[in-house]
Amino acid sequence: MSLIAEIADGRIAPVYVLYGSEHTPMRAVVEALRRAVLDPATAAFNHERFVGRELEGPGRVLEACMQVPMLAAHRLVELDEPEAIGKGRGAANPKLIDGLIAYLASPLPSCVLVITSVGIDARSRFVTAAKKTGVVEKFEGLRRAEDAAGFVAEHARQAGIAIERAAISVLVERIGTSVSALISGLEQASLHAGGAPVRAADVAAVVADAREAVVFDLTDAVGMGKHERALAVLARIVAQADGAMSEVLPLQSMLARQLRLLMLAHGVGLRAGDLEARAGVPAFVARKLIDQARSFSPARLRRAFTALVRLDADLKGGSFVAGREPLLAVQRWILDACGVTVGVARRA
Repeated sequence: MSLIAEIADGRIAPVYVLYGSEHTPMRAVVEALRRAVLDPATAAFNHERFVGRELEGPGRVLEACMQVPMLAAHRLVELDEPEAIGKGRGAANPKLIDGLIAYLASPLPSCVLVITSVGIDARSRFVTAAKKTGVVEKFEGLRRAEDAAGFVAEHARQAGIAIERAAISVLVERIGTSVSALISGLEQASLHAGGAPVRAADVAAVVADAREAVVFDLTDAVGMGKHERALAVLARIVAQADGAMSEVLPLQSMLARQLRLLMLAHGVGLRAGDLEARAGVPAFVARKLIDQARSFSPARLRRAFTALVRLDADLKGGSFVAGREPLLAVQRWILDACGVTVGVARRA
């Protein structure tokens, strides 16, 4: 039985640690927990969300976990990026999370604590502690095209989407093995099919190639300020290119185009219809761009574009280090755009 099916069946654990680079299936589990745990009538009193990089310590999270549920059986407390707690003022002190680790060892049955992250791994203290009292699930991309095809077929079956075998092949060929991107691509193709079985032509009409999908994932992570997720996406690009930066560098122009479209989205007041007309993109692309633009504050968008202009100059000979280590330069762009280069002088 899948984790979502267990949750829907009422088998709720007091602690969940969900980690890895695939945020779409991770988010689906979180949404399933919200549906199962929260009553809309009392959700405002029993639901709290925290982001590690915004916390100086775990105190507020622990206080939220220890509150008594109001007219409900459980509270739901979500914590994203726990490894970033305390980093707002520089390097985090590992001892800051000791209290949170202690809570994971003995959680309250009246609270469901959900921890999500792309920056922890199987050796993390969060994972070790949670395995004894709750549920730990890793979300990562599939390794082989055959596995990706099998995943699409099974996901389509569970979602009630009829899809032809040829369509599955085209979907995997265009997107690759990213679970998040495959789910998104299947949904887009299904909408294009209009209730009929999804054909290869439907996939070709709405699904961009794998690099464009990855660019969307990368800018999505930067827009939310999630540098760990963005770096994980970049690492996946490099791995898929077998470490060849010649395959990675063309992403720079694609990122520039994406950021210009997001600027245009803000310029038309985040209205999908106006963006579709001004940018000349399909309606479904305009809607996705509007959703992504909402995660970018104007200041973050300007910072990302300015850093990208600087990256372009560096890669074209403005920096000896960037010329020798272009991957390092792209990683620096991510950190600059996310505004997390704490203690490092901002470059002019």
